[in-house]
Amino acid sequence: MGPFAVAASAVLLASISTSTFAQNADIDCAKPHAPVERAICANAALRSLDARANAYYSMLLEAKPAADNLPYREFRDGLQADEQKWRHDTRDACGPQVSCLSEAYQHRIDDLRTSASEHLGLVSAPAGPTHDAGPAQPAIDYKDAIYRIGESDVTLLGGQHAQPAAPDSSAQEVTRVVEPPEHGAGSLGGRPAVALFLSQDSGGSGTFYYAAVVFPDGRGTTFQIGDRIQPIKIAINGDDLAVTYLDRKPDEPMAVPPTVPRDRHFAYMNDRLVERPQAATAAK
Repeated sequence: MGPFAVAASAVLLASISTSTFAQNADIDCAKPHAPVERAICANAALRSLDARANAYYSMLLEAKPAADNLPYREFRDGLQADEQKWRHDTRDACGPQVSCLSEAYQHRIDDLRTSASEHLGLVSAPAGPTHDAGPAQPAIDYKDAIYRIGESDVTLLGGQHAQPAAPDSSAQEVTRVVEPPEHGAGSLGGRPAVALFLSQDSGGSGTFYYAAVVFPDGRGTTFQIGDRIQPIKIAINGDDLAVTYLDRKPDEPMAVPPTVPRDRHFAYMNDRLVERPQAATAAK
């Protein structure tokens, strides 16, 4: 924690909700001017990203340490200069290109979140009464996170993401958190993690399901489980990710409801979920 860390009550990073982000949005969508502002206001996901980035920026800018000393003032001045440079050189350079803006905001949010954790000593607190159960684990907002699906990063806001299924297509590809079953918590690769199911529907006949894990930095990865399965349970047991679901027999058509129980197990290695060989054999 730096010399200008907050000395009063610690800011509860995990308590910042999507509604709070919306209240702090920097762009006035009632009268957007530049093309980049119009593009952001016309896209719900970009509006949420803009509000999220602005919330972190405001947190850093408005923090009041015990003494408004020179190191803090230098940090604040540098923060303002960095924000102006990012908006001009990175965000505004994207123009109305949604993919460029989304990537720019995601990187900016990562940078601001890291700075907030380093300089403000942000901690997470449990929602209910505390018990003497050992060190508290950081809260993980798995519904507002970035998941690696295939070769793409998908940003979920409020547990959902939607984008055109193909260029110039009116069909939407929708990725969302699947609950029930409830998500599971534990530790993978030496880091706290949340495990959950995601589904992805591209507007056709199939709905693909993924086992997913996400970490306190808001980033996660996935493993495709199957098409139109029925998720039952996902849990982290030690270094093992256990997934239970209902599937079909190999010769059954997709129209048949899934009734065959499957259990599969995964390890987290090199930023990926890797199926354990013995589990892969048993699942066939």
